[in-house]
Amino acid sequence: MTTASTVTVDIDPGVLLARPPATIGRFRVIGELGRGANGVVYAAHDPVLGRDVAIKAIPLTVDDKVRARAEANFIKEARAVAGLSHAHIVTVFDAGRTDTLAYIAMERLHGRDLHEFLHSGVRPSLRQAAALMARIAEAVHYAHKRGLIHRDIKPSNIFLTRDMRPKVLDFGVAMPRSQADSLGRSRLVGTPNYMSPEQAQGLPLDARSDVFSLGAILYEMVTGQRAFDAPTTEEVLRRLIEREPTPVAQLRPDAPAELVRIIGKAMAKDVESRYQTAGELRNDLAAFAGAAEMELGARRPPAAPAPSRWRAWGAAAASLVAVAAAVALWQAPREAEAPASEAASAAAQSPAASAAAAPEAAAATAAGSAGAEPPSAEPAGQSRTPVSAAPPGRAERAAPREGHLTLAIAPWGEVVVNGEVRGVSPPLTELHLPPGRHTVEVRNADFPPLKTSIEVEAGKTRMLQHRF
Repeated sequence: MTTASTVTVDIDPGVLLARPPATIGRFRVIGELGRGANGVVYAAHDPVLGRDVAIKAIPLTVDDKVRARAEANFIKEARAVAGLSHAHIVTVFDAGRTDTLAYIAMERLHGRDLHEFLHSGVRPSLRQAAALMARIAEAVHYAHKRGLIHRDIKPSNIFLTRDMRPKVLDFGVAMPRSQADSLGRSRLVGTPNYMSPEQAQGLPLDARSDVFSLGAILYEMVTGQRAFDAPTTEEVLRRLIEREPTPVAQLRPDAPAELVRIIGKAMAKDVESRYQTAGELRNDLAAFAGAAEMELGARRPPAAPAPSRWRAWGAAAASLVAVAAAVALWQAPREAEAPASEAASAAAQSPAASAAAAPEAAAATAAGSAGAEPPSAEPAGQSRTPVSAAPPGRAERAAPREGHLTLAIAPWGEVVVNGEVRGVSPPLTELHLPPGRHTVEVRNADFPPLKTSIEVEAGKTRMLQHRF
């Protein structure tokens, strides 16, 4: 397949830094992570705050016009991302310039981008693809609500951390929604394989253009090929504007009708027939992922009966979690993770440098959600024997040191305990916490957060149920 390039400010590769500088601003450079025609990404350390960062840098040429445009683009990207605070959007810490380069310092990520993931031979299941894209759509919807249209949503601008959590990168060509009408044909910006038909024609854009790009990525994840591909950029654009992609059902006969419908609606050429917001797309993907998981669970062999005094509690908890899971984001399980031998990508890459590989090991095992385990029950008709009266030779049962907090959140929420992010529920359904009072916050970008205080007792289970 032909890899289409992004239309950006052209910078002569000859002016790129030949070797890493010792420092950039206050940051001590550790080494180079990736490089492309438009810039370099360095691994660095912040001595003031004591943390590792990734620095995206571009050289400032002697040409005043190119220099001014490049610096302006960098400042715009830094400001755009600095105003966003979301679990699935890369975090920017600092930005600035030196005599020779402009730079953005951002969080250091370990893993690889979605482009590398899709071309590594690992194929996610249909449910995993839907769940992953639901998280990405949520991040894009968050940016839209804060007035930004990304305009270059593509696999290489979506980074996957070691636990398969996505991070949307590269807001360098993002534009305020208030300026969308000013986009003209002379300002064609984006990657042709994933841009919307209206974007390809240089027409005014709104958030629905990014929705089309999300659908194009999901199409590729499900079918294994791009929706629009050709030897030249001009032919890609022509097909994008005039033709429909090969039907998903033809390339992936096992794809459920609901998933085919979601992809088709996201990629509708008529913007009025498309999902009107990335949030609507997120909701349908989350509902599909949750329903698929419940259907899978229904086909599993039944588990051994639980002790009678736990059966009622287990049924109630399972029903609450099932309701939440029906419209929830589900973390990709272990089978979708990258092999340990894969190289990691740079934490953030410029559009033309997005395929550059990083020398980090790329895989780790995602933490699965575990259900609460009931304590062992005594045989029916027998009284519980006090520990102090246990017969000689019988091992004493250790007193539990933690309590359990069962979560039933719908449709989803990021769970923060005592200021520490613990994960997204679902799939997170249980927390093990030390005894005492804990401050719990559940966040969903579309609603005010839930804040509560919960007393946890050793060996006991509490439940937190909330619907946004």
